[in-house]
Amino acid sequence: MPRGITAIVAHDQSVPAGLVADHLPEESGVKLAEIVDGLFPATDAVKRSDADVLVVACQEGSDDALGLVNWWHGARPGRPIVVLCHGTSNGFVEEAFAAGADDLVPLEEGPDVSEHTRRQVEFALRKALARSSSPTDTGGDYGKILCVLGPKGGIGKTITSCNLAVALAGREKRTVLVDLDLQFGDCALSLGLTPDTTSFDLAVSGGSLDAEKLDAFLLEHSTGLRVLAAPARPDQAASVTPEFISDVFTLLRDEYEFIVVDTPPSFTPEVITTVDASTYVCMVGMLDALSLKNTRLGMETLELMGYDPSRVRVVLNRANTSVGITRSDVVSILGRTPDILVPSHRDVARSVNEGSPVVISQRRSEAARAFEALASLFTNVPEMAGANPRRGRALMRRGRI
Repeated sequence: MPRGITAIVAHDQSVPAGLVADHLPEESGVKLAEIVDGLFPATDAVKRSDADVLVVACQEGSDDALGLVNWWHGARPGRPIVVLCHGTSNGFVEEAFAAGADDLVPLEEGPDVSEHTRRQVEFALRKALARSSSPTDTGGDYGKILCVLGPKGGIGKTITSCNLAVALAGREKRTVLVDLDLQFGDCALSLGLTPDTTSFDLAVSGGSLDAEKLDAFLLEHSTGLRVLAAPARPDQAASVTPEFISDVFTLLRDEYEFIVVDTPPSFTPEVITTVDASTYVCMVGMLDALSLKNTRLGMETLELMGYDPSRVRVVLNRANTSVGITRSDVVSILGRTPDILVPSHRDVARSVNEGSPVVISQRRSEAARAFEALASLFTNVPEMAGANPRRGRALMRRGRI
């Protein structure tokens, strides 16, 4: 039986109290100590509550929900908040984290809630409590998790992930690439690999998960890089849960020096789990106004999540494209100078079509040198034992953001 958790639930009219209860699995160990009809901090039950965690169930975009989250965060420091809502657009995710939420999970309409969603809710509650009680250890002898993010599609995130992973493996670093774009992942294709096993196959294989079993589901590239491929079909993505991903990361950190994670272009529960576990985030953008704006929003969302900005590296793809945006414009939009500039060249697109990353197929090209420089940012960085990439939201409440 899992450790017991007491939760107070506050819900608006869009989410019936029974629907919240239906989102928790049987024998989860989560006790709904009190259910409050309404999202107002002045409610006696909310003010006197001594619950471990607050669950806010609401319609997406609810100002009342954000107000309650903000109040609880200030009045109950160290007691986390999980938001359950209909819809989780990046805009509301950002607002909820800014208010003090620890996690968000999309609600199902009911009346039959899938076991996948129930486990996802339980995992979000337990993850939030664990995060609030003990900092993440990203130093020591554990492998470094490099989370490659890009809040917009088509910006070269997968190209960056694959070239970074191959460059690290080429330096004789034990490296594994995890394709977390669970519906449309292309890492295996970009590397010229034909996956006979994927993360879906591992997730549904049954039995306990250990290092030996995980190793049997990893593909091997000619460089020695190992790859956990994305599911073959979009409908298989639901089987790869955040809890499962967290277990995979724990095992990989014991076996590999670097775990490079390619992610989808949104802050899904799986992405939030990866950010929480990561040692560094590699934020990828492209040289156009919309992409730069979204990259900036992505970095702001990380800060709202309490992620240490010093642990974020910025890669700008197609950096030599003539589109009327100057270097100073880039710095002005992003609020910082990009760490790596990857030039646009036909060799990059050709390398994808050939399934051979540019750091292998065109070693002397400017693009290959840029990706090698990116690898150097992570291999040459001083060790920071015990460092926690999550600074905690107290800094935000003091006007630091």
